[in-house]
Amino acid sequence: MTSWRGELARRMSGPQRHRLLQGYPMLPLMRPAVERSRGVLRGTVRRADGEVRALGLARAPEDREGIPGAGEPPWVQLDPTRPILVGVLPHAQCNPRVEGCGFCTFPHDPYDKGLLRRTARAVAEQIDAFFQEHPELAGRRVDAVYFGGATANLTPRGELSAIGEALGRHLDLRGAEVTLEGVPALFRSLLRGPFEVLLDMPARHRRISMGVQTFDEAMLTRMGRRGFGGRRDVERVVEKAHRSRLTVSGDFLINLPSQPLARMLADAGEAQALGFDQICVYHLVLAAGQGTPWAEDRAIRAELPSVEQACDNWLAVREALLQRGYVQATLTNFERADVHATDRRFVYEEHSFTPARYDAIGFGPLSISSFTDLSRRRAVKLARAKSLEAGLWGEHDLFFAYHEEDLRLLFVTRTLCRLRVPRAAYREIFGADLVEHFGEAIEAIEAAGLAALDAEALRLTPRGMFYADSVAGLLAWPRVEALRADGAGRRTRDLLDDKVRLNDFMG
Repeated sequence: MTSWRGELARRMSGPQRHRLLQGYPMLPLMRPAVERSRGVLRGTVRRADGEVRALGLARAPEDREGIPGAGEPPWVQLDPTRPILVGVLPHAQCNPRVEGCGFCTFPHDPYDKGLLRRTARAVAEQIDAFFQEHPELAGRRVDAVYFGGATANLTPRGELSAIGEALGRHLDLRGAEVTLEGVPALFRSLLRGPFEVLLDMPARHRRISMGVQTFDEAMLTRMGRRGFGGRRDVERVVEKAHRSRLTVSGDFLINLPSQPLARMLADAGEAQALGFDQICVYHLVLAAGQGTPWAEDRAIRAELPSVEQACDNWLAVREALLQRGYVQATLTNFERADVHATDRRFVYEEHSFTPARYDAIGFGPLSISSFTDLSRRRAVKLARAKSLEAGLWGEHDLFFAYHEEDLRLLFVTRTLCRLRVPRAAYREIFGADLVEHFGEAIEAIEAAGLAALDAEALRLTPRGMFYADSVAGLLAWPRVEALRADGAGRRTRDLLDDKVRLNDFMG
């Protein structure tokens, strides 16, 4: 068997993709939400608590006959005291001039306005159907709602408003932060559009998040993003948002093909000058076999910096943002200190990296939901395919039941995104110290200079923040190898290739 240090070195030599940090386990390790069943007239579904049942049937023993897995009890007990986060993907579409913007690893469908409208309407129906099956979840405290996905603000005003109204029928959003994600140009409409729908939603605080990537016009042209909005568009959207007392976040890429460090630093400086409340910095990842146009272009891959140089560039941008008065809140998010110190700070991401406290409900194609039962140290994760045929999860969707070992990994890998893993919190939940469960991995991580262990926490070093995917991967390495054979092996792009199924909503 490869040594822990050898395995870490192997992982550090490859692309640092933050895959595992997006939520343990990754999709290929999950299983079909329900097995294909024969002879069952009504749809077989998986509930949020992990129970398998036939939709619309009582749970009497005679109704379970012929339903695979239906004799199993719920995997978790849904705790009404746990607050929730809500993620909404209104559709899976984008409209770039270059497929996937060349670099984009977020899977999306090509723009089809009619299908987009039908999908968004189906999401509103899905919300109603979910709470019809789970009325007990409607009473929970909601701390944050995030409208994201491919290009959330591509959603027409009427359909986006209908989704917001569906949420409002079942959840009290008045104490929640609500975020709408999208491209700059679509926030600029002079007519009422998605921006105004956001203003109409009940919320404690509202914010927008823009995919800016860079202010380099030549690079924007190369990406096929000139129509998404340049620097002047971004400036006007920031001004518009601040007039309405919204906070504004911007996503920026570094280590683009042939991009000099000076350009990366200039983007950070311009973003600060424009007044961004949050600046999210992402290292571009391109590798053969990744499936994006740029990744499969050998000439473009040759323009990329080495992994070590990419790390040095990231460290320089990080230091520049800290010097400009930003606080690093997570691995990728830098927030103005004066915003971070108030209740206007960005909480959706912060809370999503706190799985011991929060459950999450996802609505829409490719959405993720998770529910944790700390009393029995169990959890479930459910992932939607593009099917929106029911309010619960069916044979096209994915499911994972966490045992205690998996829950430890969920806690550690998600908490790493907040830059440190607190030992006291880990001990309180799992009854043992972090070192007892991950000692050999932590020793290798420390030896590589990626983290430091003290009496209070395992803390990532700045270099370890760049290599956080390698750190998380090493911590999960033995368990992932054990799970791999039984996983469905389906990636997000596999799910995207499925046809949209809207049968229940198109009659």
